[in-house]
Amino acid sequence: MLSTVVFFITATLGFVCLASIYGESKQDDRSLINKYLTGIIAFQALRFTVYGFAQGYPSPIIGQFTNILDLCVVALMPCFFLYFRDIVHEHKFKAVNMLHFIAPVLLIFIYLAKQFVSSDIGVIIRKSFLIAIVIFYVFYSYFGFKLLIKEVWRRKSEINTVQKQNKLMRDWTMILYMSFIVILIIRITSGFLIHQDFQYDTRYLWITALIWMGVFIKILLSPEILYGYNFLNKSIDAVTKKLALHAVWKIDGTVTPIISEKDRKIGEKLSSSITANIHEIEVLSFQKHAFRNPNFCLEDIAAAIKIPLSHTQHIFKFHCNDSFTDYKKIVRIHDATKLLENGYLDGKTIESLSETVGFSSYVTFYLAFKSITGMSTQEYMKKFQVGLKRRSM
Repeated sequence: MLSTVVFFITATLGFVCLASIYGESKQDDRSLINKYLTGIIAFQALRFTVYGFAQGYPSPIIGQFTNILDLCVVALMPCFFLYFRDIVHEHKFKAVNMLHFIAPVLLIFIYLAKQFVSSDIGVIIRKSFLIAIVIFYVFYSYFGFKLLIKEVWRRKSEINTVQKQNKLMRDWTMILYMSFIVILIIRITSGFLIHQDFQYDTRYLWITALIWMGVFIKILLSPEILYGYNFLNKSIDAVTKKLALHAVWKIDGTVTPIISEKDRKIGEKLSSSITANIHEIEVLSFQKHAFRNPNFCLEDIAAAIKIPLSHTQHIFKFHCNDSFTDYKKIVRIHDATKLLENGYLDGKTIESLSETVGFSSYVTFYLAFKSITGMSTQEYMKKFQVGLKRRSM
C-alpha cells in the first residue's frame, strides 16, 4: 500500500534527523539542541515505523503497540509548547515542566482502564478521551500562538545576520505550528465530522505522515534551526582553532559580485589566506578584546594582523554578511554578555559596562543589545541567573 511506503519514508527521515543531531554533531553543539524537539522527532519516527510494519506485517501485538502509541500522542502536545517557550527563553530542563504531562498520563491510564469496565462505560471513556485530546490541542495551540506571535514572529533586529536568524526561526516555527494545527484538524475531522463515532480513524494517518515528512526535510535542509536564537553568541567561545561566526562570514564565494579589476586582483591574492585572515580577526575580536577601544577601526585591524588596509577592506566588503559597524556591535555585545555572566554588575553599572565594551553611549549599547540578543540586559541577567541556579542544584 502507498500509505505503508509513506510511513517508512517518514520514519527513515526522522531517524536520519536524529542521526544528524547525535551522530555528526560535536558534543558542545548537541548541548544547544532542544531536548523537547528531539523527543518529538524520536517519537514520530518510532510511531511511523511501527505503523509501517503494522500495515506490511499485520499482527495483534503490533496492533496493540500502535494503539498505545496513538494514546501517547496526547503527551506530545506539551512538548510543542515547551519547545516554543524554550527557544525564546532558553530554559534548561527543570522538574516543574513535568507538571504539563500529569494530565496526559492520567488520560492515558483512564483510557486503558476502559477494558476493565462495561461496554457502555467504555464508550463514554472513549468519547471523553477524544474530547479531552481536542481540548488539549486547543489549549496548547492558543498559548503556543500567543507566545510565538509576541516573542518569535514579531522579533526584529537591525543586524543583517541576526535578521536572517530571526527569519529562519520565524519560518521554522510557523511551519511547525501550522503542522500542529493541521494535525488537530485531521484528528477532529476524522473523529467527529466524518464518522461521528468519537474514534480516531487511523486511515488518515498517512496525511499526518506527509506533514511530518515535510518537517523532517526542513530540519535536514536547515539544521541550524535546531539551535534556536543565540547559537551566534554561543558559538563564539572557541575561536582558537576554527572560525566561530559561520553565519557572518562567507568563505566560499563573495557576498556581492566582484566587478572592478582592482577588487578581483585583491581577491586572487587573498584566496589562499582568507580563512586564516578571518580567524585572526576573530581572535583579535574575541580573545584580545580589541573592540573595547571605541576608536578601533579597519586600519587598526590591518596593522594588528599585518596585512594591507586594502585587504582588510576587501574582507569586510566581500566576505562579511554584515557591515563593519554591525560586526563591531556583534563583537561588543558578545563581550558584554560574558562580562555580565562573570559578575560585572557586582558593584558596577550598565552605563559602565557599555563604555567598557566600546560603546560611545548607553542608548546605542541598549539598542544593540536588544537587537542582537532579543532581550534587555536585565532580562538577560535574569535568564542567566535562573540557569545558573538550576545547574548548581
